[in-house]
Amino acid sequence: MVVLFPMLLVIFFSFTLESLLKPFGEASFVSQMLGGIAVGPSLLTRSNRLRQLIFPPKVINMIGVIECLGLIFMFFTLSARIDKGIVKKSGTLGIVLGIGAFFIPMAVTTAMTAVIKNGIDIEEQLRSTLPMVATLEATTSFHVILAQLTELKLLNSDIGRLALSSSLLSTLIGWFVPTIFVYANELGDKEAMTARQMLMSNLSVVVMVIIIVFAVRPVIFWMVKRTPEGKPLAQGNIVAINVIVLVLALVGELTGQNGYLGPFIFGIITPVAPPMGPLLVDKIQYFVWTAFIPCFMINTGRRVDLFKIKQNHFAAIELTILTSGCAKIFAIVVPCLYSRVPFMDSLALALILNCRGLYDVQVFTRAKQRGQITDESFAIMVVTAMLQSAVVLPLVKLVYDSSKRYVAFRKRTIQNCEHHAELRILACINQIENVPTIINTVEVSNPPQCNIAVYVMNLEEYVGQSMPVVIPHRLDKPQTSKPSKIDHITNALYRFQQSNSDFVSVQCFTAVAPYASMHDDICTMAFQKSTSIIIFPFQKTDPPSIRKVIDNVLDMSPCTIGILYDRGVFMDFRPIFSRKTTIDVCMIFIGGPDDREALALASRMARHRGMLTVLRFIAENNSLRGIKEKNLDQEMIADFRISHIDHKNVEYVEEKVEEGSDTAKIVNTTGCDFDLIIVGRRHIEDTAALRGLEEWTEILELGVIGDLLASEDFKGKASVMVIQQQAHSLRLEPTYSLVPWKNRN
Repeated sequence: MVVLFPMLLVIFFSFTLESLLKPFGEASFVSQMLGGIAVGPSLLTRSNRLRQLIFPPKVINMIGVIECLGLIFMFFTLSARIDKGIVKKSGTLGIVLGIGAFFIPMAVTTAMTAVIKNGIDIEEQLRSTLPMVATLEATTSFHVILAQLTELKLLNSDIGRLALSSSLLSTLIGWFVPTIFVYANELGDKEAMTARQMLMSNLSVVVMVIIIVFAVRPVIFWMVKRTPEGKPLAQGNIVAINVIVLVLALVGELTGQNGYLGPFIFGIITPVAPPMGPLLVDKIQYFVWTAFIPCFMINTGRRVDLFKIKQNHFAAIELTILTSGCAKIFAIVVPCLYSRVPFMDSLALALILNCRGLYDVQVFTRAKQRGQITDESFAIMVVTAMLQSAVVLPLVKLVYDSSKRYVAFRKRTIQNCEHHAELRILACINQIENVPTIINTVEVSNPPQCNIAVYVMNLEEYVGQSMPVVIPHRLDKPQTSKPSKIDHITNALYRFQQSNSDFVSVQCFTAVAPYASMHDDICTMAFQKSTSIIIFPFQKTDPPSIRKVIDNVLDMSPCTIGILYDRGVFMDFRPIFSRKTTIDVCMIFIGGPDDREALALASRMARHRGMLTVLRFIAENNSLRGIKEKNLDQEMIADFRISHIDHKNVEYVEEKVEEGSDTAKIVNTTGCDFDLIIVGRRHIEDTAALRGLEEWTEILELGVIGDLLASEDFKGKASVMVIQQQAHSLRLEPTYSLVPWKNRN
């Protein structure tokens, strides 16, 4: 209980500052560190009497123990998230950046420290520790980069994947190089451990790794095997894992190693897939961040005394840090430019890899405890790390426009796809009930004997700050004894492909990522596969997270979007044309690019077995933009009528309306006769046909007419396809790909 008061103080300061800084887009690390510093001698405990009251020796000892436990589990949770193949997937550029981002800043900054020693009057203790400051500032923390990319919602982007892979490699290098320096210093010290002691210490590390790999790892896989699919890990297994983490930390301390090494290696061998990986981490991490991390911030804040910093020492350390940051930017930007990465993207990547966070502060703390850096150096480095994080995130948002990644040179729309050319469709699935919907929609959307390529993306959320991954699947893989969700999906897609093998090709992927950035995987796949349309099933019962994914895709998609609100016509697993001889389709045409795109899709459907009715609403619109769009609409309608003049299954109807209420009445009276209604999502502002309807729109993703058709008041039972045409202006396609995907073509 004696520790509770300072913990509550830190939490109070942190949450208060976070609420004040959040509107400015600042990272949570900034508010956490400010909260820790606020309870230290720099502010709250500046008075010795108050310091002794809040931090008596008993409290300090307990805080130190809790902090140590927190750091042990922090290292375990960090390594348990790591996708071990990410460096391999990143290609040569990721490896070059990972190595260069450490060694170039370290070399340049170490050389600068020699100049600083001769040019600035500093104390001998600080003079001797400047090379270690240079080494520490050259390091990059993988966890910090992961957290920053999550806040920026760039985890699934090419630049995010490259940042993760290069920071992981740089972190691993940063772990071992300072250790080698310490051993080198100890070899030159007569009072340090003997060569035999060092040999035994290193041998103990090898023994620990062998035990973890060959004894502990089988136990973990046994736990996974006994856990039913889709179920969380049993509580007893979670307790056992926590005990193993603590035992490995104790063994590390007893054998002369760092207590964090065993938990880190244990996390590395922990499977990334559920129920382990992020799902396990979330169960442990909640307690770690609510109980242990405040103690870490308290101890950090206690060690930072801004009033003891001397001006010349501040100048020396800051010059070292500034040199390291500039060298790291150079080491990242130059290889990126050589690989034809745009300058702004290269600069954004360099800024991201210059971010600092709690794990960096922990490294600084260890160096201070070992006497490798001075108290002043530690205080300056902590405050500068906080300022770096405060400045870098807004700068990245300023220089990096994520939407530019998906802008194509040629329009990728149904309108621009030739009638007999291969139609490429990206279909998104967030639940297994979407599978028949997608298959039947694809079947209806393409004329007979026309080639079609379908890319199906199964969307899975990874809970927590985990790394995104896109997994390709084979459709003809043998079924397991206990089929999973993806097995059912691939089996259904395989049967669909086999029944249409002459004209249909299907590829299936699983995108595992946080919902906040899942749209990046969808848009990247659509961009790389040159799809003409993305089909996204939609239900009113979908969680807000799925609707947010749809919103983001609507904003950034490189091609047309089709949002399908299915009332049950397409949900049956039986092929739709084995149940219904014809599909009655209605296309509601009001005007605008989205309606013209919807008409192009309806025109393709008319060449299938079905009836198509084009219902056009004519209303006055005297704006200049409206006149221009009206001319384009007229050309589109004329071309459509000429191309289908001899088709008996196509009917064209015009209705004159004066306001939105007229439109609503006509839609309600005619909507009962159709299986599918296709509408555009966006229309020209102040269109008379929609006047008064905008105020009643509830589901913005469906647009005004789509929301009207999906409402409970609509009398028909037709499904609704809402179309939005590619929204971006034309620009050149990027000539680079930061991270190659397997089976991209």
